[in-house]
Amino acid sequence: MNQIHNFLILILVSVSINSFSQNDIAKFGFKAGVNFSSIASGQFNTPGTPRTGILIGFVTEMTIAPEISFSPEIVYSHQGNLTRIESAGLTSTIKTNLNYINLPLLFKYYLNEKFAIDLGPYVGFNVISKEVNKGAGGSNFSDIDGVNFIDSGLAGSISYNIGQDYFFSARYSRGITSVFTNTADGLGLRAKNSVFNLSFGLYL
Repeated sequence: MNQIHNFLILILVSVSINSFSQNDIAKFGFKAGVNFSSIASGQFNTPGTPRTGILIGFVTEMTIAPEISFSPEIVYSHQGNLTRIESAGLTSTIKTNLNYINLPLLFKYYLNEKFAIDLGPYVGFNVISKEVNKGAGGSNFSDIDGVNFIDSGLAGSISYNIGQDYFFSARYSRGITSVFTNTADGLGLRAKNSVFNLSFGLYL
């Protein structure tokens, strides 16, 4: 069922983009930026440092009304969590690396020619699930079992346009589905992705 669900989502996005691209109300471009991500709640309640990673992808903007646009994206996103542990004067870190291909489906409302507010849902597909344990003895790498292939949630951002071709964006997204399928203590079922990012983009 998951595979069928994934194909339906991809087909819907592709059809939407293709239908708008047949006229002059759509524009396309690229974006890149930096993520500051964490996994909220569950067994990740221990205060830590957000994982810093990159994002890169394609953006579109399709005019619906003079002040409103539909802006779907396809973005490769480094996410996860970083926890530091102090014990006996030694510091070790546990980095949870969860990388996704995200499809934000946002609606953009222009406050004026420069500033806009974006809001909408997103769906993500997990492509990498790794854990890195780093301590005095070196680094150990391992796969993470029990990560949900699909992540979904809500995203909101503020963007600033520079002329007609360039833009900056600050965005926060929060998952509404669990990161994990199951855990031994059950706490992981409440763990959600939480990501703040800053990006720069251009339209072709």
